[in-house]
Amino acid sequence: MDEVIHAKLTYIIFENPVNHYMVGQFSDTDTYHIFTATGTMFEAKEDQVYTLTGNYTVHPRYGKQFQFIKAEHELPSSNEAIVRFLCSDTFPTIGKKTAESIVETLGEDCLMQIKEHPKNLHKVPKLTQKRIDILVEGIQSYDGFSKTYSELIAYGLEPAKISLLEQNYEDVLTTLKENCFRPYYEVYGFGYKSACKIADGMQVDAKDTKRQDAFIYETLRNLSMRSGNTYILASTLFAQFPQVNPQQIMDSLDHLVDMDVITQKEQKYYPFHLYEEEKAIADLLKAHQFKVDPVDQETLDQYIKEIEFANVIAYDPIQKEAINTFFKKSCMILNGGPGTGKTTIVKGILQMCKSIYPEAIIQCCAPTGRASKRLAQLSGCNSKTIHSLLKWNMEDNTFGYNEDNPLTADFLIVDEFSMVDTHLFANLLLALPSRCRILLIGDENQLESVGPGKVFQDIIAANVCPIVHLEKIYRQSYGSGIVELASQIRHNQTCQYQDGVQFIENYTNEILPTVLRIAHNYDADTLQVLAPKYSGAAGIDQINQAMQAIYNPKSVDKKEITIGATTFREKDKIMLLKNLADEEVYNGDMGTIVSIEKNKQDYCVSVDFGHCMVDFTMDLLYYLKHAYCISIHKSQGSEYPVVCCIVDQSATHMYNQRILYTAISRAKKELFIIGQKRLFENSIQIKQKHIRQTSLLDMLKK
Repeated sequence: MDEVIHAKLTYIIFENPVNHYMVGQFSDTDTYHIFTATGTMFEAKEDQVYTLTGNYTVHPRYGKQFQFIKAEHELPSSNEAIVRFLCSDTFPTIGKKTAESIVETLGEDCLMQIKEHPKNLHKVPKLTQKRIDILVEGIQSYDGFSKTYSELIAYGLEPAKISLLEQNYEDVLTTLKENCFRPYYEVYGFGYKSACKIADGMQVDAKDTKRQDAFIYETLRNLSMRSGNTYILASTLFAQFPQVNPQQIMDSLDHLVDMDVITQKEQKYYPFHLYEEEKAIADLLKAHQFKVDPVDQETLDQYIKEIEFANVIAYDPIQKEAINTFFKKSCMILNGGPGTGKTTIVKGILQMCKSIYPEAIIQCCAPTGRASKRLAQLSGCNSKTIHSLLKWNMEDNTFGYNEDNPLTADFLIVDEFSMVDTHLFANLLLALPSRCRILLIGDENQLESVGPGKVFQDIIAANVCPIVHLEKIYRQSYGSGIVELASQIRHNQTCQYQDGVQFIENYTNEILPTVLRIAHNYDADTLQVLAPKYSGAAGIDQINQAMQAIYNPKSVDKKEITIGATTFREKDKIMLLKNLADEEVYNGDMGTIVSIEKNKQDYCVSVDFGHCMVDFTMDLLYYLKHAYCISIHKSQGSEYPVVCCIVDQSATHMYNQRILYTAISRAKKELFIIGQKRLFENSIQIKQKHIRQTSLLDMLKK
């Protein structure tokens, strides 16, 4: 049962201005007991009395705390406190004499009288209407949050969502009564389900047009995210609801267009501002086709010879072409599969760039943390995630660097560019100085971005900037069979499983035992298992559980914690499934659990991500997952010494050339393909089951 405490806020220890989470020192008004309390409090003010509703907990680091789920202002009750209150900044122009006159005239319950019966203020001598208005407005605003909070909590809305509303709207309840779905369209982080809770609480009819409009918008967004399309055709929406009159759907689409929530071009409907972002990409890429200061060929040839000598390599003509193109053009694409020498070229470009332009600022980045780290290791240059480079704010989905506050950069190098979606690339281009030169590196045969768009493919198809395609395979060390197999898949040739590649024919129930036999020969940092789906006998969850028993078995020396059906243990290999920009860790980053602090009420799990240590409390633990086995999509942008790729008939519908090509190209030295060979070789003939619908290519060609 929740406990209620009346207490004065004596000192604010910590306050987050975005979500209004605070830690404060309080004094119980009855017992004068000093205690620490945490929770969401809008406009917390010291020396004010609050009614706190919640329970005591014990934090593993900070000890006993009162965690409140509700904090309501209390109006002062003593004459002295009332006078001080009425003289505060809440009531401008109200001085001590006026305050004393109010108390003397109306008594100790004067504040409640003003709150419930404002006309009583006319009894106070010499009180002007202007001051009456100031008093009434001040008390209403003072108490307004608690009213809003109480009502929205009753609808089932979480405190964090209420804080978002308070942050964005002056009069929350009035705004919601006009259209309770408005925050869904306008406030980042306030979703459809939250808006529906309010609608249900306010008893908004199922046939209400505002509810129907929101449902159509949610469907539009979901279709875009699932398909990767930047727009959805009206006919596609009609097909989703065959029992609904198409005109009814069109009416909702018209409403959404009128509200500027979506963009319409003919029968194409764009959510998420994707039309504007595709147009921005097209316009800015064209603007980046400018003449650069020439570097004469003789100088370039000399630098190339010096780099060849220093690195004991010999560039072939296509590699030299790539280097020369970079220094002669403002924008360039380097496209090639594994083993085709992309890294060797990039190393040479960076070395030459530092020599030719010693004062130039070079920014290197990649879409994921692991890809960024790999670029830094291979290039010897500092590298960041694109989100980190642009100083992404997770709270409101904005970027610190933008067209009004551009990056400082003379050259921009982006690796694993096939993973970059429309939204991210548009914002990256917007943040670039007009004379910044660009190098985009990727493999067009890998999986497309998780978010909508096929930016890399569209730019290549448009031929808007010079493209160097790398085909020749250079990697000749042990494991070269991996890059050979990748090339064979890419060119629809007969597959050869040799020199570091083994195909182990297994049926579903045989796959896990085979994986475990292989696991005994490698450590957890060397071996990475990739599978297409989470459930089933050969699924990610089952494999992770079994591999944990091998690599990190239960021990009295290791603390553990169970979340749902998953047990995390100290020394576990884990993956993060959420962007935490403040901690500079992102979705897909891997780490190791180094400690688990626990008690009956709370947990703190510390994870080492290599470049930083992050503490996860109970509310964030659901974003961690074991990483002995991960999905193929999550592996993109990373490389591992040894890879086990699962190809099982239970996931037949999930396989195609792109996903299998991506999986096998993650391996550097050894590759085990476990499953049904016939399924594998049939699947690599399937080019692509779905071609994403985008407008970028047409825009680039205009």
